[in-house]
Amino acid sequence: MKKQLTELKDTYEKKLEEYYKKGDIFSKTRIFLFFCFLILVFFYSNYSSWFLILLLSGIIILFLAIVMNHSKLNREIKKYEVYLKLLERYENRMTNKWKEEENETISTELLFLEDLNITGKNSLFQFLNFTSSLGGKEKLVNALSLKKVTKKNILANQMAIEELKNNFEFVLFFQEKMTHVKNVEKINFKNYYSFFDKKEKDKKIEMLIAFIFSIFTILTFLLSCFQILDPVYFVGLFFFQLAASFLYASIYREEFEEISRCVRTFSSLKDVYHYIEGIPFQSKKNESLRSSIQKGEEILGCFHKISTLNSYRFNLITNLLFNIFFSLNFRILYQYTKLLKNENSSFKESIEALEEFELLISLSTIAFVKEQIVLPMLQENISLEMIDMKHPLLEENTCVANNFQCNQDIQIITGSNMSGKTSFMRTIGVNLILAYTGTYVTASRFSCSIMKIFTSINVKDDISNGISTFYGELKRIKEVLDFSKEKKLPMIVFIDEIFKGTNYNDRILGAKEVLKKLSGLPCIVFLTTHDFELCEINNRKVHNYHFEETYQKNKIFFDYKIKKGQCKTTNAKYLMKEIGIID
Repeated sequence: MKKQLTELKDTYEKKLEEYYKKGDIFSKTRIFLFFCFLILVFFYSNYSSWFLILLLSGIIILFLAIVMNHSKLNREIKKYEVYLKLLERYENRMTNKWKEEENETISTELLFLEDLNITGKNSLFQFLNFTSSLGGKEKLVNALSLKKVTKKNILANQMAIEELKNNFEFVLFFQEKMTHVKNVEKINFKNYYSFFDKKEKDKKIEMLIAFIFSIFTILTFLLSCFQILDPVYFVGLFFFQLAASFLYASIYREEFEEISRCVRTFSSLKDVYHYIEGIPFQSKKNESLRSSIQKGEEILGCFHKISTLNSYRFNLITNLLFNIFFSLNFRILYQYTKLLKNENSSFKESIEALEEFELLISLSTIAFVKEQIVLPMLQENISLEMIDMKHPLLEENTCVANNFQCNQDIQIITGSNMSGKTSFMRTIGVNLILAYTGTYVTASRFSCSIMKIFTSINVKDDISNGISTFYGELKRIKEVLDFSKEKKLPMIVFIDEIFKGTNYNDRILGAKEVLKKLSGLPCIVFLTTHDFELCEINNRKVHNYHFEETYQKNKIFFDYKIKKGQCKTTNAKYLMKEIGIID
């Protein structure tokens, strides 16, 4: 994929360079034609002739043609500039430069999201996020929060994302078109759904009366021009139409404000809808989303029509002319009430489908920026198997891969400080979340069962609520035990430095009791500790693993590889000596 991105970038840069040169030629030609026009006007003022008139006409036509083509070229330039910015963002995800991008703060109460770096600064959300709309971002957060995890949804997403992986052109073009939706990054389309809930009276009679007066106004104007009718009749109708239209707009001021607010928002989606409608998809989910968008296009066409009419209200000349001769304000409100009478549920569904495409495109980010990826296999029995598993947020070339396999067991992981214990748990957790959203994970093989994720990693005290670190840990463990009583569903639990907030004796006692209870539940447990006494627990479900360090020329080195058995070394004394705490 890296090669494809590089080739696309080179192609678009060459295309853009070519367009810049053409644009420069157009600009110089426009200036040249303008001066030619001025010179010919000067000659025509002194030597009027049909030849000069023809030359002037030709220059004006040529100038207008160049202006139109120049505008078209500028639109192409902007399009390719967006393409290159998007490609740069994908390239940044192959390195650590993505962390320099502006991070959006996402609030959530789910503890595992913070513990596994799913939201917040330098998070999985920031890494994946290629959404434009607020609704798309909301869907991405909900997906990463694992609010609706079912095997059916996972498999449907896998097929959809696999198809997107093989159609990067669609992904790029879709995102480019979304950038042109007006204020898309500030608007949540759901906030405008109330527009459809209003029940306005039919304006047919008012429109019919206004139409009749418009016909009379046009007729009196034409008859006045041919001196068949006294102009006073036209002047009378002129002021009557003007007064009636502006009085009508004043009476229905709130409706016109609502129309202006909504049509600007929805009508700008026209190009996106039109593009998606013409793309054939093979996966059921992508095709279903495309079909939903297609059904909503009729309503979008009505919005676009109203938007065009409404735009005439904001220009003094068109506002006067269209209200006098075509009853503009009456026509807008008539189209508005007609729209509200339609069955609009399909349009709401089309907005949901559009945001769902944004979600799927964001989830497919892994497929475009990582070389070693695989779609996870789902198992019915409680199990976990990973080969060449890496952390998706680390640079792929430098990240150390690990293999691991377990069933309904408890894994106690020991090891020196900074050896990789917590990072290993987070690597499993993040890849599990990717798996449950239906996208690729960073491994060569990955199989898992669907399990509820619990974490006790980044536990902090809460002074405002009188909660110590130890009590915070207890609450996390209790949440696991309570869930097992209520749901009886499989779980996976990550506990870092169990009960680190209390003394050694209480910590050992409490940890042993927790492990005893967890061993009887349908769950997989990963627990890190510096207390070697926990490694001696006699329970067939408890297994020991460790990370270790080596020393070369009085320097410490870590290989970050998980190994079976208990750790036999420590490095706290070395680190304290290295930093100057002890001599």
